[in-house]
Amino acid sequence: MMAEDCAGLPCPLDTAAAGVEQEQQDDVNWSTLQDRLRTSIVSISSSHCFYFDHDCSHCSNATGFVVDATLGIVLSNRHVMGSGPSFHKATFFNNQEVFLQPTYADPIHDFAFFRYDPAELNDSFVPKEIRLAPQKARSGLEFRIIGNNSNEKLSVHQGELSQLDRNAPEYGPNTYNDFNTFYYQASSTSKGGSSGSPVVDVVGDAVALNAGAGSYSSTSFFLPLERVVYALEFVRRWEVPPRGTLQVVFKHITHVQAERLGLGAERAACEGVLVDSTTGVLIIDKILPGGPADGKLQVGDIILSAESKPIPGFPDLFGIIDASVGRQIDIRVASHGEHKTVAVTVQDLYEITPSQFLVVGGAILHSLSLQKAFFSSSRIVGVAIAKDWCGFLRHSDVESRKVIRAVNGVQTNDLYALMNALRGVRHDESIVVKVVDHRDPRDEAVFVTRLPLVCKPDKLYTRSSVTGFWSHEPYTGIIKTAFPKQVIKPGAETLTAMSNGKCGHGADQAKSGPAALLAQDIERAVVSIASDTVCPADGQYCWSEAGCGFVVSKQHGIVLCSTRVVRNPTCNLVITFAGLASVPATLAYTHPLYPIAFLKYNPAHLDAVSGDVGADGWMAELELKAPASQEPRMAVGNRVMVLLGAAAGGLEVVPSSVSARSLLSTSTCQNCLDQRFFNTETFKLSPAPTTATSDLGVVCDFGGCIRGLWVQMPCCYHDQKKVEFVGLDSLLVLPVFESLCASEAPPDVVHVLDVEFRPQMLAAAKVLGASNDHIRDLSQTLPAQRYIFMVSKILRKRLPGVESLEIGDLVLRVDGRIVRHIDELACLRGGNVAELVIVRDQQEITVKVPTTSLAGKDTRRIIFWAGMYIQEPHLTALELASCPTLNVFVSINASGSPAERDVGENVFITEVAGRPIVTMDDMARIAGELKSADLSSFNSDVASGQRLASGKVPGRHVKLRYVTLAGETKVESLCTNDIYFPAWQLRRGPLTSDAWEWEEL
Repeated sequence: MMAEDCAGLPCPLDTAAAGVEQEQQDDVNWSTLQDRLRTSIVSISSSHCFYFDHDCSHCSNATGFVVDATLGIVLSNRHVMGSGPSFHKATFFNNQEVFLQPTYADPIHDFAFFRYDPAELNDSFVPKEIRLAPQKARSGLEFRIIGNNSNEKLSVHQGELSQLDRNAPEYGPNTYNDFNTFYYQASSTSKGGSSGSPVVDVVGDAVALNAGAGSYSSTSFFLPLERVVYALEFVRRWEVPPRGTLQVVFKHITHVQAERLGLGAERAACEGVLVDSTTGVLIIDKILPGGPADGKLQVGDIILSAESKPIPGFPDLFGIIDASVGRQIDIRVASHGEHKTVAVTVQDLYEITPSQFLVVGGAILHSLSLQKAFFSSSRIVGVAIAKDWCGFLRHSDVESRKVIRAVNGVQTNDLYALMNALRGVRHDESIVVKVVDHRDPRDEAVFVTRLPLVCKPDKLYTRSSVTGFWSHEPYTGIIKTAFPKQVIKPGAETLTAMSNGKCGHGADQAKSGPAALLAQDIERAVVSIASDTVCPADGQYCWSEAGCGFVVSKQHGIVLCSTRVVRNPTCNLVITFAGLASVPATLAYTHPLYPIAFLKYNPAHLDAVSGDVGADGWMAELELKAPASQEPRMAVGNRVMVLLGAAAGGLEVVPSSVSARSLLSTSTCQNCLDQRFFNTETFKLSPAPTTATSDLGVVCDFGGCIRGLWVQMPCCYHDQKKVEFVGLDSLLVLPVFESLCASEAPPDVVHVLDVEFRPQMLAAAKVLGASNDHIRDLSQTLPAQRYIFMVSKILRKRLPGVESLEIGDLVLRVDGRIVRHIDELACLRGGNVAELVIVRDQQEITVKVPTTSLAGKDTRRIIFWAGMYIQEPHLTALELASCPTLNVFVSINASGSPAERDVGENVFITEVAGRPIVTMDDMARIAGELKSADLSSFNSDVASGQRLASGKVPGRHVKLRYVTLAGETKVESLCTNDIYFPAWQLRRGPLTSDAWEWEEL
């Protein structure tokens, strides 16, 4: 009986042997899997060129895999492709490269399809396509992830699927988040670079798409492939997959949770819910106001069925929704203990997916997206501010969270409404903007701003639904206006005989009243300054600043301010006088040694905009002149009044006293190469007046005479919270001011020796070789300080054969005079040669050292090419450069550009495409010659929706040779992109009142 009963059943030993054999076979299959699939995997290098929606401009690396080798279709993630303009390149395992078209990205889910031209591959190489098999996913399935983890080619990670009904992971606010889909979860070590990798089984079929991972755990998240398979069939036919929406976020909950919310198991089974064979049901988590489901469905409703079909999960529901765009569907829900059927019209998802953006005044604007609206559960109304480069919307605080609701009282529900509201506005005209925070719609703000006079041309970009590339066309709704040119006869006024409305009393005037009354006059000289940069320059990125200044000449239209307000020379400057009138201005002069700058405006233009009010009645000027006292510098112990101007207008008066005098020396930030200050004598005040609302003050004695300036130091963009003030004697700025009043040419009053000094005690000077006669003369001349100056650093190397100072030289006299203060040595105002008596190698010698004039050394030309902001090297770059003769300097690279990926910042270009680059004119000429000839035709083809065989954008591979600051020569191959990064230049004339002008190369 037992033998008969056991007949036909496998022997336990046979079963164990079969299991071992199967494991060995699986091991063989896994070991050969990489060889079998390596032709399918590509490394994708991506460049995201614009801020758009939740994306920022950047370069990245990820993974994709071929799903159709005949048509050249590659599958990867949506966040790899991005939602805005981008270009991509794929590299196969054998290092063959192809350009990719960003053909289709799902508006919600994290998958995207690229296309490449199979003809670009060698005939002998045919990639193997990976089959999509979503039906094979199951809990406990062993898998491999084959991708480019951390940009390492063909790395393999293993694991087992553990959860198949997880809700979509949340990556945080103000970034891309998937929703309305299941995600698979597994324990894996895959990280950045493996996004878009296939999750394959032992056969080599893809069961999921690698999409994300936990930041602080080994958890990985995979996207199921049901909707990917659905979309692929349309992409193969060059069609857009129909996608519908109810503007609702659904969430998956278990049957136990559903029962707690009022849906019992028996009642659910009666409604057709598959309680026994499924893990849960869908519940409504969010409903957007104004959407198709608003007023029909409610948050907390449990989905029972749709179109009379059970809905166990997301694929079933959205299979119905996507097939019903523009039609009503019946959804049965459990709502507050009641079961009801609701008819809802399915909206086309692409109608509320932004496919255009407007670049105006340097700002990137687009219609509010579903992604941003869902985050705050707000109505899809308004225009989102993706980025504001030039400060056009600087008052909107954190611009990436703001949404424009109205302009000049006109509602801006979408981008087209905004374009109509801006139509006819001039660039010098004030407009009223109403914004809200998309994260908190209760946070509203209304402010007045104006479009910048100088910026790149306004353009409208539109995405092609066929190729995924973006075409552009000019936006001509805004009226361009010319910068108000200043025409004033130079030399018509002297510093001691200025027009009415002067502030700052001389010794005779001080007798007529207390010095405290001086504040009433100085307050009328305070102006507000708004500074918005046009493009990066001098190592400074684009940002907006607001500060204060003082009018120092009404006739010539000159304003004094701190360089904290104008760190970037490419400024759009607007000066507001007494809160009554605003006029544009130019950056006339940035002092190379001191943290001060002079601005110029057109007085005639101020009179014109003042109208009947009249500027003379409410405006005054500071009287800058040398103090009448024998010692023009502030002395330790002097009691003073500090009058601090505020950016919003007004004045704060603080009594103080001079507590110390010292040499100022700052260090250079290696990230931005900001201006370094040295060879400067400053004074300190106690108590030290510091305020968050001011960056410049006037220091007066109690006789009413202006003796100095209290200036806020500019800070690096990495340390913007740092606030530091220094005191400068007023006589230090007089030579520049006099020159600005006398001529429109840049002041030529600062000549330097190209060295840095440090003080040395007289006792050490004697040991170093100074004679007794010089020691005696110095001790008698310098009763308050017992030190002289030693060369501590050579800033710029001299050419061979040119006499120069050396490190360790002690300077005793300059042009026959004993050096009492550092500015007498650091800021020479004589000829081109200085005669110095120095101590070198314990010997007193006389040397004639050529000086360097810093006139015209400010940046007046920027060339933009391949993402590089190119200029002549600014002073800080020259100090750090090993080769001082190079003249074409890459200050900053644009994010998402070819240069960011292939070329470093702070380098000197010496050769482009085999041609030497010596001057900026050379660079401009070659940039124009390298411009792609098919740029216009490509843009037209994209705009008309034509199919393109290749993903190559207009541009070319260019050999680039450059030299680093350390003197190291490097060679790189750069692939230009003329459609998203066209070449242009920003130029400014030689005069102090000349404005910047944009020009296409």
